[in-house]
Amino acid sequence: MTVNYVEPRVSGTVPTSHVDLTGLDALATPRGIAIFGASSDPTKIGGRPLRFLKESGFGGGIHPINPRYDEVQGVRAHASLDDVDGPVDLAVVAVPRDHVLPAIEACGRKGVKVATVFSAGFSEQDDEGAERQRRLLETAKAVGVRILGPNTIGSLNRRTGAVGTFAAATGVRPTRPIHGRAALVSQSGAMAAHWVVEGLDRGIEFPTWIATGNEGDIDFADALAWVALHDDAPVIAAYLEGARDGDKLREALAIAQQRGKTVVMLKVGTSEAGARAAASHTASLVGADQVFDALFRQYGVIRVHSMDEVLDLTYAATVGKAPEGDRVGLFTTSGGMGILMADVATEAGLQVPPVPNALRAELRAIWPPAGVNNPIDLTAQVMNSETLLGDFADVVLREKQYDCLVMALTYMGRLEPWTDLVVSMLGRVREAHPDVPLFIAMLATPEVRSAVEELGIAVFPDVSAAVRAAGRLATHALEAGRATDDRGGGAAPRIAADGAVTEVMAKTILAEAGVPVVEERVVTSAEDAAAAAEAVDGPVVLKVVSPDIPHKTEVGGVALDVRSGDAAAEAYTRIRAAAHSARPDARVDGVLVAPMVTDGVETILGAFNDPTFGPVVLFGLGGVLVEVLGDVTYRLAPFGPQTGMEMIREIRGFAVLDGARGRPPVDLDALAQALSALSRLAHANRDVLDSVEVNPFLARPRGHGGLAVDALITTRTGRRS
Repeated sequence: MTVNYVEPRVSGTVPTSHVDLTGLDALATPRGIAIFGASSDPTKIGGRPLRFLKESGFGGGIHPINPRYDEVQGVRAHASLDDVDGPVDLAVVAVPRDHVLPAIEACGRKGVKVATVFSAGFSEQDDEGAERQRRLLETAKAVGVRILGPNTIGSLNRRTGAVGTFAAATGVRPTRPIHGRAALVSQSGAMAAHWVVEGLDRGIEFPTWIATGNEGDIDFADALAWVALHDDAPVIAAYLEGARDGDKLREALAIAQQRGKTVVMLKVGTSEAGARAAASHTASLVGADQVFDALFRQYGVIRVHSMDEVLDLTYAATVGKAPEGDRVGLFTTSGGMGILMADVATEAGLQVPPVPNALRAELRAIWPPAGVNNPIDLTAQVMNSETLLGDFADVVLREKQYDCLVMALTYMGRLEPWTDLVVSMLGRVREAHPDVPLFIAMLATPEVRSAVEELGIAVFPDVSAAVRAAGRLATHALEAGRATDDRGGGAAPRIAADGAVTEVMAKTILAEAGVPVVEERVVTSAEDAAAAAEAVDGPVVLKVVSPDIPHKTEVGGVALDVRSGDAAAEAYTRIRAAAHSARPDARVDGVLVAPMVTDGVETILGAFNDPTFGPVVLFGLGGVLVEVLGDVTYRLAPFGPQTGMEMIREIRGFAVLDGARGRPPVDLDALAQALSALSRLAHANRDVLDSVEVNPFLARPRGHGGLAVDALITTRTGRRS
């Protein structure tokens, strides 16, 4: 995808093919804001937006719409939007649901760009509500007004004072200095409001946030893309239940990735119960969770699984520096805590390389009782020395063996006489190593924590949270460093939309797409089977060819390790008889004779059409292992060989492919090329394809490529081979 970007917070038209950014500037830079249902009570839903606007310093027009009053909260009110002088780009609709349509019609007459509809009772409620929402959107489209919601708490832009929300969280003030700022996009208003408040307690502010509600018009992808393009926050925190349009979400994430944004995503609805809840909440389509995982990997999204993790990662990414690699040095004052740190680091995907011998000697010379492996145990002496921590850091970081340091300093930031000491020590480390990411785990007073954060160092009360944050950010940085325009260019053959696809036809299609297949021959007599077998140097395999028999082994339709012409003739006769006995109504086109290739590792290459995201490619160890182990990984099609290689290296059984137990390594490059070719085939035929299964694809020793030994293709209207 090619996107021409505008500079942050600059209005403009962005040429995108799926997301719709029309009018969304009104959420941040409206010339005027109208409030339908404005209340004189600043605690009510219709009163809060007006109160917040008055307090925010918004420089545009503020127009309460309420026919019962001439003035609301000291601001001139109007009986109708038609009576307002001056431009109005954003309208807040806080009226009962039956009064929403007239408000939208008035917005159309006034030229309002976006109407934020707080009102509930639409598609989130029942079928009648869904019909009510359909009429609302039909009216809005006809009069040229974008809809945020309905059933939303709205949006906020603190930089401009544009308040389009009734969330009480808007009025909450920070309890401590702010050291990190991020944007926020959420399908849940309550989740967004919670993070806004808790973020302030952690020193994080969300100056820009959007809650999308029912997503009748403006959806999560639109909001995410707009924020990525128009807001200068380096991090976007996000809450997602599901997506109706996979292409839109994919494009929005691509925009965020290309803009260098770190997206921290809490995706819910992973369980059956959670999926049902999401469907009833905002009528979201949740989709297969493994497909969302694939999407997030492809576009560098940090997926988390709790509300705390969202704030932990947002905090670490905005306050501190992100590691550029995964080698971590662990400093501790306790051997037990060091063991925990090492365990968590390994689980988080970090490497914990030992300290080189020469550096160990230097560390022992500084403080002989210290443990100088990695983790490095400074002992409690660190609490009695102004220089020990800095001296150890200087030695460890000198040879650039470590990409970041995580330091567990227990309660030094909480108790006298160590509070000043720990700030001084960390200040020295930061001054000597300004570019090294540092993560501190310690209890601290608000003053100490703020002082350390001023140094660009994130402080966590829990050591495991500190290590995990370092690990997640390191993984994200490495994936971002590998990111390229890996969409997998090149043509692919078309598959007929109807009719049956036999195994032979499937392999022909795969070969044309660039997936190597075994050389084989279809025969229709025992004599031809014998001749075909004798023409092969080595044993052969025979398989029935029928569009009506997808699982050949189950009907006796396969013969393995056939070593002579006579044996091939006998096998041919046996296979035809077994197929007729098991499926007398099946169409049999003959019997396939192919070399029996055994010098490789069985893998599975597959593709299926996800209802939300379209073609998805899977990879894993093949044969029966794929069912027993479930060790597979996924990516959205199309993609290039680089992504194919990432898939290969992700499976738990990668060592089997890389030469475990003295076996020769397989041809990984050929395997990655085959995955890329399959992805192009699946994408080119997304309108007709149901699934592809190449199992096994034999990954042969390095330099010998690979071969599709068996293949099934299902079209949406045809039958499977």
